Amino acid sequence: MKNKYLSASLGLYINYFVHGMALIIIAQNIDFLSKQWHTDNAGAAAVVSSLGIGKLVAVFFSGKLSDRFGRKLSVVLGILFYVLFLGGILISPNVAVAYMLGISAGVANSFLDTGTYPALMEAFPKKSGPANIIIKAFMQGGQFVLPYLISFLIMRQLWFGWSFIVLIAVLCVNLVFVLTRTFPPMAADSPESQAAEPQKARTLHFSLNEICLILFGYVAQTVLYILGQWIAKYGSEVVHMSEGSSRLLVSYGSLGAICCVLVTFLLGNRGIKPIYFMMIYTVMTAVVSLVIWAFPVPAVCTAGAVLLGYFSSGGLIQLGLTLLAEKSSRGKGLVTSLYTIAEGVAIFTIPLVAAAISRVNIGGIFLLNAAVALFGFVLSLIVFTRDRQPVNEAGVQAERARC
Repeated sequence: MKNKYLSASLGLYINYFVHGMALIIIAQNIDFLSKQWHTDNAGAAAVVSSLGIGKLVAVFFSGKLSDRFGRKLSVVLGILFYVLFLGGILISPNVAVAYMLGISAGVANSFLDTGTYPALMEAFPKKSGPANIIIKAFMQGGQFVLPYLISFLIMRQLWFGWSFIVLIAVLCVNLVFVLTRTFPPMAADSPESQAAEPQKARTLHFSLNEICLILFGYVAQTVLYILGQWIAKYGSEVVHMSEGSSRLLVSYGSLGAICCVLVTFLLGNRGIKPIYFMMIYTVMTAVVSLVIWAFPVPAVCTAGAVLLGYFSSGGLIQLGLTLLAEKSSRGKGLVTSLYTIAEGVAIFTIPLVAAAISRVNIGGIFLLNAAVALFGFVLSLIVFTRDRQPVNEAGVQAERARC
């Protein structure tokens, strides 16, 4: 497929390769960081909740900035804030400072999202779903590589901070690359959304479909977070796997997610709608989470990590956002911001809830995962049902006319 924006898209995807690493770099280095910050593992894990605050703060202006001044500026700001986060965390002396720096990572994520997703939709207007799904492949690629990088550093008794420095170096090189690329012209609305809602202006009124899909952002971010942040600790403390084996559970999850991205990409190109994936993946996430909780043995945990990676980390966030952009007549930057708000609430609340549960029983976190996934299925089912109603009504009217 020839497209003059392919090189710009590559730069966008590389950002998400680093983003995938950044999401789990605190969890993967939690033992080192908890000592540096003079706290326990739960206290260090709670720092991740600051990313949610950053996303919530940034979404009130990042989407508008993207729609008004362009996608490239939003992406560049995202890269710069991520460099600030990674460098700052590396030298932060305590939890309070780390928490403030975590906010910059949330801001970075928000800028990347509101610049990247609309840019890809505009670069590949007929393949926006598959183009956004590829983001997930790069994210999971990063999450697959990072545990191996950290294991290498530990085996060689090298400073854990090199994992942060590698990410900073990649971002700086990619920043130069992105600045030299040409981005597609902005398009406020898709033809599909204009045809679906020709009378709807950008008002404060939201349809039920929009509300459900925005809430789905909370669900998708929650199940992604729980797998990336807690599967390793569950493996070591509940299943009693070795430290090295439990760390690799994250990589196994990434393998499952990459397989899911490939399958979803291929089926999406064949015309399978995102809503079908969303319903199936949320149900299976709930089932696998319950099995992991009920049978805490190494074989089940390892297989469960792969399956959870497939169903919960294989593109739910991207599928939900793509469907929201298709069904909303609002600007792509704005709907991405609204979706990001739901993600930010999840990133802020779920780490605190999970940390509290972990002090009682880490296994309970996967019961929470199952419950949230079932909620996501209900949201998807509502959208699916409402989409079928107009078709059914039209069919009834046509049948009456023939009679």
